[in-house]
Amino acid sequence: MEFRVLGPVRVLGDGRPIGPSGPRQERILAALLLGAGRVVPVSRLVDVVWDGEPPATAVRQVRNLTTALRRALVAAGAGTDVLTADGPGFTLRPGAFDLHAFEEHAARGEYRKALECWRGPALAGVDSAALRPDAEGLEERRLAVLEQCLAAEADGGDGDAVAELTALVAEHPLREGLVGSLMRALHRAGRQADALNAYQRAKRRLADELGIEPGAPLRALYEQLLHDEPPPGHCFLPYDVPDFTGRAAEVTRALEALRAGRPVVADGMAGVGKTAFAVHVAHRAAGDFPDGQLFADLHGHTPGRDPLPAETALSALLLQTGVPASRQPDGLDERAALWRSRVAGRRLLVVLDNARSADQVVPLLPGDRGAGVLVTGRRRLAAVDGALELGLDVLPPPEAEALFTAAAGGRPGAGVARLCGYLPLALRIAAARLQSRPLWTVDDLVARLGSERRRLAELRAGGRDVAAAFALSYRDLTAPQRRMFRVLGCHPGGDFAVTAAAALYGTGVTEAERLLEDLLDAHLLRQPAPDRYGFHDLIAEHAREVADPDEAAAALDRLLDHYRDGEFSFAAERANLVAVTALGGHDEHVWRIADRAVAALRERGHRDELTALARAGARAADRLGDPHARQQSLANLTIAHWESGRLAEAVEANAERLRLVRDRGDRAAEAASLARMGALYGMLGRYPDAIRLYRQALVLAGETGSHVVACLAWGNLSNAQEVLGQYEDALTSAARARAIREELGDDDGAVLATAQLGLVLARLGRLGEAREVAEKAVCAAVEAGYAFGEAWSRIDAAEVLLADGCPAEAHAHAERACAILGRLNHPLLLTMAANSLGAAALALGDPASAVSAYRLALTTARRIGYRAQEARALLGLGAALDRHPEAGRRLLAGRALQEEIGLPGERLRTR
Repeated sequence: MEFRVLGPVRVLGDGRPIGPSGPRQERILAALLLGAGRVVPVSRLVDVVWDGEPPATAVRQVRNLTTALRRALVAAGAGTDVLTADGPGFTLRPGAFDLHAFEEHAARGEYRKALECWRGPALAGVDSAALRPDAEGLEERRLAVLEQCLAAEADGGDGDAVAELTALVAEHPLREGLVGSLMRALHRAGRQADALNAYQRAKRRLADELGIEPGAPLRALYEQLLHDEPPPGHCFLPYDVPDFTGRAAEVTRALEALRAGRPVVADGMAGVGKTAFAVHVAHRAAGDFPDGQLFADLHGHTPGRDPLPAETALSALLLQTGVPASRQPDGLDERAALWRSRVAGRRLLVVLDNARSADQVVPLLPGDRGAGVLVTGRRRLAAVDGALELGLDVLPPPEAEALFTAAAGGRPGAGVARLCGYLPLALRIAAARLQSRPLWTVDDLVARLGSERRRLAELRAGGRDVAAAFALSYRDLTAPQRRMFRVLGCHPGGDFAVTAAAALYGTGVTEAERLLEDLLDAHLLRQPAPDRYGFHDLIAEHAREVADPDEAAAALDRLLDHYRDGEFSFAAERANLVAVTALGGHDEHVWRIADRAVAALRERGHRDELTALARAGARAADRLGDPHARQQSLANLTIAHWESGRLAEAVEANAERLRLVRDRGDRAAEAASLARMGALYGMLGRYPDAIRLYRQALVLAGETGSHVVACLAWGNLSNAQEVLGQYEDALTSAARARAIREELGDDDGAVLATAQLGLVLARLGRLGEAREVAEKAVCAAVEAGYAFGEAWSRIDAAEVLLADGCPAEAHAHAERACAILGRLNHPLLLTMAANSLGAAALALGDPASAVSAYRLALTTARRIGYRAQEARALLGLGAALDRHPEAGRRLLAGRALQEEIGLPGERLRTR
C-alpha cells in the first residue's frame, strides 16, 4: 500500500485509489502523513479541517472521520496497526510513503530518483490554511534537492545542466545557491562571460528587491571566475567505506546544517561509528565546499596516543591549506589567527575527528561561516556555539543486520547483531572474524558470542578491540566517576533510577545524579527515560569486568536494602525487582522485597512481574523455613495467580497456606485464607461451598478483630447471594460491607461495596435507588483516580442501567470498563465487562457487536476457568446469533453449564 503527499494526497492499493473520502478526510490524512510515526493530536486535526473555526462537534467528527479512514485502510489490507488511537490523538504508520522515499534517495545522493517521487505540488488540491506552511516547506525541500542535483551534474560535466539551471534561476532568481551552480556550469562549458553576467544579474536583483549584496560564497566564486581560477580544492578526507549503512536521517540533518553554515557535532559511545559517519557526510558534502575538504584526527581516544594539542592540530590544517611548516608561526594564538585568515572567504569543509574536549576544538574553529565544520567526540561538546548536536546511538536492528551482512560478505546474522548490541564497531569486528575463519558458520560465531563472560574477548580482530575502546573511555574518568561506573555494573536490571544508583554507591541522591550525568556525557551510560539511566549491554559487561569483588558485594547489599526498605516507584522498578529477587543467596531480602511489592503491582495491573516476584518470594521463604514468611508468601502467590486468572493454581497455593496457618494456630490468617478460598470456589461455580467458607471467615474475623477480612467476606458473600437470587440477604451483606469500609476509612473499598449495593437494589426492582447508588460509586472512583474501582463500578452501573431499560448508557459504561481492564490486564473483570457490553449491544439491536463482545468474554472465561461468566457468554452468543445454525448449540451449552453449577442468575465476581 502506497501513501502520497508529493502531489495529490492519496492512498493506493495495488495501484487503485483507496482514500481519502471527501475533503475533510483528505485534510486529516495529509496531517497524519506529515506527522507519520508520531502522535498527531486531535486538536491539530481540528485546526487542519476547520482552519480555526470548528463547530461544537468538531472533536467527535474528527474521531469519526479518522476511524472511518482506519476502517478503509484495514479493509484494504493495510494491517490493524497502520492507524491507531494513541492518547491525545492518532498515529499513522505508512509502509511505502513517497516523502520517506524522497528523503532516503536524497540522503544517498540519488537526486534524480528523489525528484521522481514528486507528482505535482505538495498536498495538491488540499485547501487548508493550517497545512499551507507544511506544503511550502516541502516545496522548499524539493528546490533544495533539485539545486543539489543540478550542482552535482554540472560539476560532473553534464552539459544539459546549463539549460535546466538557466530556467531554474529565471524562476528563482534570489536563490544564490542556484546562481552559483549556474556560474560553475557555464564556466566549465567555456562560457566565462555568461558566468560573470549571471552573477551581475543576481547582484542587481538582490539589490533591487531585497536591498542586500550577494553572500560571501557567491562573491568568492565570482572573484575566482573573474580571474579564471579553477574553483575546486584538495580533498584530505579518509576513505568512505562502500558499505556504510543506515543513519539516513542523521546524514540528511548534518548535510543541511553544513550547507547552512552551521557546525555539526556528532557524539556517541565508543564504537558507535562516529568517524565513519563524519567521513561519509563529508564526502557527500564535498561538492558544496569546492575550495577543499580538510581532515584532522585529534586522537582524543586513540590507543597508545595522547590527545593532539590544538597547536599541533592547527599545524596539520595549515599544511593542508598550503602553508608549509617553515612559514607557520609558533604559539597557539598566532597559528589560530593565521588559520582563520587562510579560511576566510573560502568554501572549505573541516572535519575534526575524535575530539576529547571543547578546549581542543574551539581554537580550530574557522571564523568564517562559509566554512563547514564537522566534529566528532565521545563526550558532548556544548562549547561549540550554534552547532547542530547529533547524538549517535547504536543502529536499529534492521540496519545493524544489514551492516553485518554487508561486512561479512553477504552472510546474514540477526543473532550476531543482537549479541553485538547493534554496535557498529562490534559488528565489523564480528564480521571480520567470520571472514578470517573460513570453516566457521554464522551459528559458530553466535555460539562464541553467546556467553556474556567471554563476549568482549571474542570482539577483537586485528588492531580493533571493543574492550580496549571502552577502556579508553574509562581511563578518562575521575576516581569518583570510575567507582560509580564499577558499582553500577552490579545492578542486575536493564536500567535504574537515581535512588538505586545512590544506594549502590552509598551516597546521597544529589551526588549520585551528578556522577550519573557525568557518565552520560561521556556516553558510558544511556538515558532511556527521564530520571532513568542504563548501560549498553557490552559496556555493562565491561563494568563488571573492572569491578572489585569486595566493592561489588557491598554495593549489592546496599541495593537490596534499598529495594527492601527505600522509597521508589514500584511500577518503574518492577523489572529490576524481578531481577534482584532472581539473585541467589539473599533469601531474607527476596521474600521481603516480594512481599512489599505485591500490593503496588497488583493495583497497577503488572501481572507478569507480580507473578514472578510472588514465586521468587515463595521459593525464598521455603528455603528459609520461616513459617511467617511462608504463609505470607503463599498469600501473595495466591493473589498473583488469582489476578492472572490461574484459578486452579490459586486454589492450590491457598490450600497450602490454609494448612500452614491452621497448624500454627494463626486464626486471623486462617480467616483471610478462608475468605480467599470462598472467592475462588465462587469463580469455579461452587457457590454453596463459597457461602459456607465466607461465613466461617466472618466468624473468625469477628473473634480476631480482622475488620479488613470481614468487609471482604461480606462483599463477596453479597456477590454469591445475588448470583443465587438471594437478593434480600445480598442487600444486607452489601450494606454491612460498605459500613465497615466507611468505618475503616477505606475509600477505595467503599467504592466497590457501594457498586455492589446498587446492583442488588436493581435486582430487587428498586431501580431509582439503584441508579443513584451506582452513579455515586462511579463518580467516587473517577474523582479518586481509582482505575480498578472505576471499571468495577461501571460494570455494575451497566447492569443497573440494563435492568432499567437504558441500553445506550449501559453500553457506554461497559465499553469504558473494557478499555480500563484491557489497560490493567485484568482478565477476571474483563470477562464480566465484555458480557455486560454484549448484553447492551444486543439490547441496542447490534447483534454483530454483541457477538464480538460475547466471544471476548467466552475466550477469556474459558482461559481462566471462570465458569459463571462462561455460561453467560454462551447464552449471550446464542441470543446474538439468533437464527444462525450455531445459535442453538451455544444456547444448549450455556444452559447446561448454568444448570451444572446451579446458576439461576448471571454473574459473580469477588475482590
